[in-house]
Amino acid sequence: MPLLPSPTAPFGFLEPLHAYVLAHSEPLTWSNWWRLAVLPTIPLFLQAVLLRKEGTRKDRLALGVIGIALLWHACLRYRFEQPWYNALNNGIFIGCMTLTVRYLEFALIKGRLVDQYWEDKGQHWLVSAFDVCTNARWIGLDPVGPRSNGIEKGGKMPKADKEVSVGTEVKPGDKAISPARSYPPWVVVPNSLPSRSHATIRHLTIAFRNYVISDILLSLLRSFGTDSIGSYTPVPDALHRFSRDNTFVLFPKLGNGLESPWWMTEMAAVIAVAVCVWLGLSMGYHGMAGVLVGTGFHEVEAWEIDLFDHPLKSDSLLDFWGHRWHQFFRHSFTLVSIQTLRFLHLPVTSTYVLGLSFFFSGAMHAMGQFTMNPVPAVFPIFVLFPISGLGCALEVQFKRWTGKKVGGFWGRIWTWSVMLTTGRWAAIAWFESGVGGSYLCPAWAGDLLKPFILEWILNRK
Repeated sequence: MPLLPSPTAPFGFLEPLHAYVLAHSEPLTWSNWWRLAVLPTIPLFLQAVLLRKEGTRKDRLALGVIGIALLWHACLRYRFEQPWYNALNNGIFIGCMTLTVRYLEFALIKGRLVDQYWEDKGQHWLVSAFDVCTNARWIGLDPVGPRSNGIEKGGKMPKADKEVSVGTEVKPGDKAISPARSYPPWVVVPNSLPSRSHATIRHLTIAFRNYVISDILLSLLRSFGTDSIGSYTPVPDALHRFSRDNTFVLFPKLGNGLESPWWMTEMAAVIAVAVCVWLGLSMGYHGMAGVLVGTGFHEVEAWEIDLFDHPLKSDSLLDFWGHRWHQFFRHSFTLVSIQTLRFLHLPVTSTYVLGLSFFFSGAMHAMGQFTMNPVPAVFPIFVLFPISGLGCALEVQFKRWTGKKVGGFWGRIWTWSVMLTTGRWAAIAWFESGVGGSYLCPAWAGDLLKPFILEWILNRK
């Protein structure tokens, strides 16, 4: 048994467990989905309720053990066994790892954890506890470390914990006070708030738009690449075969159309994968926002900060990863990185935290494929993130040397050269394992609009 990942053992020394999970898993169905999506999250909500009171750490530790046990029992037992849903197993496993960090964090916080802002506005305390569970980016929560006893006099954060964003943790006997909503510097706050009806329409419109675009792209991948990148079974050299065996024409009705060279075909396929990830996550975010705001469960303000901030406008890697791409895992990576540095007795500096955060990001995305079958190549998925971290470090060093930030036209050339190169490696790994033929959402809009697209916009020669 190899210690490190290899083509025959993609998870190295964990391969026996991977093989056992695949051999003994059960298909995820409408009759058992709640055992994976609902039951393992109940202890987390109870932890959030207990975090409102002092002296509950032992109880929260016990709930954390129970919750993690329930979570991983379900995560390793239930999976999509249909090959065309294989990509969804990746998202489920990443979600389970994220919830595990949340369980540990809620268990180890010493004091109370209260988001006073919403309660001052009349929100019920049960809804407030639910918000603490679901606020993955910890927007609006004061930064305090899980080992800290809470906020110092004057509302200042202990110096040792300045880079950990956990929540409004309060010393025994103190009262949590949130006179104004505070936001991290990477958050783009809207200038004004729409009405509830306008906000609901906006969220649902964005969700539907993103669904239509992503479903069209996935439908075209499956249609054009049936025997290559659009197959849901493994195909060696899928991207190479797709670009060399097919010639595509843009705007076929305009004379003879515009013939696409092979390299443009490859680039378009790689970009399509990234766009589907982007739009898929945004679709889920705005879909949930539309339901929760529209039903009155949440206030409009709670969902007006979008998950993404125009990633295509990025003019540096720091701008892309630290601001414009979703920051869903930012808090977890920062927290785990800082605790790891403390455990290793290494200095907690921005350089070390940044490097470890990208390392853990790569490890999470690679390990996220644990319940997939077939498994995409692990290394290309992993290495995308450390290389991005190295690129961010180079940008920091460039500013120290020149006094200028990476940005503008040449910043965009640099950023998208790195992203397209590393993204191509990841896309090849997914294409060759059959992920390109997956269904990530109900196939309706793509199939409906495909005849029009084939006639007027894009077709195969």
